[in-house]
Amino acid sequence: MPTQPVKPSSSYISSYTKMACEKNHIQCFSKVGIIGAGISGIAAAKQLRHYSPMVFEASNSIGGVWKHCSFSSTKLQTPRCDFEFSDYPWPERDNASFPSHIQVLEYLHNYATHFDVLKYVKFNSKVVEIRYVGDRTSHLDMKPKEYGSLLNGYPAWEVAVETSQSTKVRVILIL
Repeated sequence: MPTQPVKPSSSYISSYTKMACEKNHIQCFSKVGIIGAGISGIAAAKQLRHYSPMVFEASNSIGGVWKHCSFSSTKLQTPRCDFEFSDYPWPERDNASFPSHIQVLEYLHNYATHFDVLKYVKFNSKVVEIRYVGDRTSHLDMKPKEYGSLLNGYPAWEVAVETSQSTKVRVILIL
């Protein structure tokens, strides 16, 4: 009989894990981690919102390459109706023009606002390292470079995040 996935919750974190986190000055969260608030990151946050995901965005805004790697003349290579979320159509969907990068950013921001996912985004939070530390049902006392079975059970990850507010790297344990 297949097991049902367990919805992450702070109550699921064992007292041993909590003590290990406190001892090592690590913030522990029982949730999903997503890197980047571009189109894919925002879509993933929307799909996983019942898990209260933590979206790490290195910059101060959403949009990914549409925000940070676009020339003022950049446009979509396809009509807007071919580049939309299935559950959120473009305004003026039947307009055959190719939207500018500003229009793409506006559409993405409207999507994120409509589905209330901006609250999950941690802006100015650059992920500088990720390390798989094992199964959350096991103890967190593994030796460095000892990773256990790949994604066995309920994986736990250390995510090192550098913020613009501090030059210090913050380590977060995603369970």
